[in-house]
Amino acid sequence: MGLLNKIFHQKSHLWLLIILMSPFTDVSAQQEPQYTQYMFNTMGVNPAYAGTREALNVSLLSRHQWAGLDGAPRTYDLSAHTPFNNFNMGLGFSIVSDNYGPVNNLFFNVNYAYRIQLSRTTTLSMGIKGGLFNYHVNLSSLETDAADPAFEKDLEQRFKPNAGVGLYLYSKKFYVGISAPRLIETDLSGNQTTTGKITELQRHYYFMAGLVIGNQKYFKFKPSLITRAVEGAPFSAEITGQFIFNQTLWTGVSYRSNQAIAMLAGLQITRQLMIGYSYDFPISDLKPFDSGTHEVIISYDFKGFRKNGLVSPRYF
Repeated sequence: MGLLNKIFHQKSHLWLLIILMSPFTDVSAQQEPQYTQYMFNTMGVNPAYAGTREALNVSLLSRHQWAGLDGAPRTYDLSAHTPFNNFNMGLGFSIVSDNYGPVNNLFFNVNYAYRIQLSRTTTLSMGIKGGLFNYHVNLSSLETDAADPAFEKDLEQRFKPNAGVGLYLYSKKFYVGISAPRLIETDLSGNQTTTGKITELQRHYYFMAGLVIGNQKYFKFKPSLITRAVEGAPFSAEITGQFIFNQTLWTGVSYRSNQAIAMLAGLQITRQLMIGYSYDFPISDLKPFDSGTHEVIISYDFKGFRKNGLVSPRYF
């Protein structure tokens, strides 16, 4: 804890890192990137989603938390996945950069899913995930009041493996999924305490569900839910409701338990190109210091695998 005390007394925003940088504390926290628009970036949470959009899909997501604060978290997610209908399977990959303060995290993931047609309208997808994780801390990048050897170090951890699994049941009207995108608990420091490893990536468990209500072409309502469970961290649930107008414009609101309320909006610019935006309003104890979170996602479906080359409208 000596390093924590040194960080805490620096005249900067470094005290914020104590909350975020669980590898330096004996308090565990969520270590997988968190997204408000998870319903448009589902493969990042559940590998079974790979290949479910009937076309090659490429998406880019940018998330800026605690806007305006030095060292605030920033996440960039590039992902792509495609079906192989002749083999009832899907493949996908993602590269995620998750940065806060002197910490730089890189995730490289490959996803495989096998689909079983349960009925004419309902499909069960079973997915597995393999990946590499790189954790890097550059304490020398921090601004300090005086020279301190503790802050002149460039702490680097090598790549660590990861694996995950998931199930995803879906149709055009609903979906239900359970997943564990992080199964391998990884010790990043090798240090031990009486309570266990103090720098460890914990297992993550997710449950998600959503549906589309309404048969009218011009107006639909889409409620969705996601829950997160991580050992040593508070249980988290997020409820979202979105209104869809004319299959091209949607807007909605989301509530994340004891953390934030978010506003969402998006536009289906063409049948293949979609852009979405969300803004999180903080409601936690950090509200006086948190200027909100901006998140933008751009998604593009390439030519579909149907004979007419068109991709049917997808709501998730």
